[in-house]
Amino acid sequence: MAKLNCSSSNEDLNGNYCALDHCFSPAIIIGNGPSGISLSYLLSGNWPYYTGDPHPDPYLHARLLENEEQSILQQDLEFLSNGLEGRSHNPVALLFDNLYQPNADLVDDEKSRLEWRHDPSKAVTHRVLGKGPPGGSWRDMDDSVRTLSQGRWMELPGVDFSDWVTEYRKRVGKQCNNSDTRATLGDVGLYYKEYVETMGLEKSFRPYTLVTQVQRLKGRRVINSESGEPEIQCQRCRKFEGQNMFEVKGHFVSDTTCCEKQVSASDTFTVLTPNVILATGMVGIPNRLEVPGEDLPYVLYSVQDLEAAIQREDVHSTSDPVLIIGSGLNAADAVLAAINTGVPVVHAFRRSAFDKELIFSKLPKSVYPEYHRVHLMMQKQGREEGATDRSYVSLSQHTVHEFYPGHRVAIKGPESCGYVKVSVAVVLIGSRPDLSFLPNSGTHLGVRGDGSPISYQHNPIEVNPYTMESTVEPGLYAMGPLVGDNFVRFAKGGALAIASNINKKNQDTTDTDRYM
Repeated sequence: MAKLNCSSSNEDLNGNYCALDHCFSPAIIIGNGPSGISLSYLLSGNWPYYTGDPHPDPYLHARLLENEEQSILQQDLEFLSNGLEGRSHNPVALLFDNLYQPNADLVDDEKSRLEWRHDPSKAVTHRVLGKGPPGGSWRDMDDSVRTLSQGRWMELPGVDFSDWVTEYRKRVGKQCNNSDTRATLGDVGLYYKEYVETMGLEKSFRPYTLVTQVQRLKGRRVINSESGEPEIQCQRCRKFEGQNMFEVKGHFVSDTTCCEKQVSASDTFTVLTPNVILATGMVGIPNRLEVPGEDLPYVLYSVQDLEAAIQREDVHSTSDPVLIIGSGLNAADAVLAAINTGVPVVHAFRRSAFDKELIFSKLPKSVYPEYHRVHLMMQKQGREEGATDRSYVSLSQHTVHEFYPGHRVAIKGPESCGYVKVSVAVVLIGSRPDLSFLPNSGTHLGVRGDGSPISYQHNPIEVNPYTMESTVEPGLYAMGPLVGDNFVRFAKGGALAIASNINKKNQDTTDTDRYM
């Protein structure tokens, strides 16, 4: 396994060099989806300013006018976000949302109150690491499935999403439907990839990289346990070892070109940085049922795996039914993927189909007709007369007790239990973030403070709400789903908070150095 050595670049130590074959970067972003992309845009010297046009919220307008000449990024975000309400628990996310898309939940034509100005002197050198091309997990999603959020809420600063979709569909000869407010997942993934190119952010992205370890150095020397020699060969980079730095290690997952060099999937890298930003998004480790037989090969854990089985014709209209387990949107997507191709479905879920806490109850029927179709089918028990679809069986308030060889599954309901013969079973009961590169998988970072695994819903990472910096690990930041912001619309506010804090740290360092 080859190790990329430090370059002999003669650039100085102020952060003006930062390739993965070097040793230092002022900031490392782990995750190249919309969260990481939006932060990269800000760190590249693109700063937001208030336009001065009256805001629908007169109190926010008054606060913004107090320092109108300053970028929002330079101001007191706690002061600006005071009293704002909305669908995010993070105040800076609400601030950004109120400025970028005022009254977004009520109207769709309110103009943005942000003006973006590019100043290269304000840029912070950084690297964005991701296992695939820019766009993160969006690049791997089913092109036929539509987003939960409206298309305009998926947009990033500087490139209007609806304009991009219109131009893209004309470019590839697809029909454009301007009345459809929801985009396909494929459109969104390509939008993020092209956004990075359009905004000139490519130099900061290192795709096809997998981070395997992040640890704090705390001033110690990094010594190779086998040779006894310093792990960091670059003399200049060793100067940073005395500081409170993070060491980020990983390897490439594909043969590619990095820093104008050809690298192989076996090549490793090590980078020192004072700032690590966790932007790993929603896709992580699937939750398991924790019942016997879950490791049998016919048990799947993603909609993509089900679609692959359909394409291979492992399951088809005359095969045993697909067992889908779960009552969320992923489970609904799996139901639709199966019945739309004629594959019979048995759908088992723990809750009542009439439970008002189910996500379907919170979605407008006119905007999400496909999910309400699934919800209606869920409410028709078993094969009763009047069921919406004869190829679909709903097992409300049922749980799986065991998977057996031979594709037999034991299922128990409130009044009965039995076995179902299936072609495949698809377990879709949520996921948890994969933070295996952190000590103890980051369990010490959660809001519960009891060492529980990090969970998007029940135990997100605890951060200062105005900086997104961990309350227990200075220099470690989290954004997006890791802090409870599951929608791209609100993740952009996390980017604002992080960029603001890093900028202020750099300013404090500059001011201190001036008097040393």
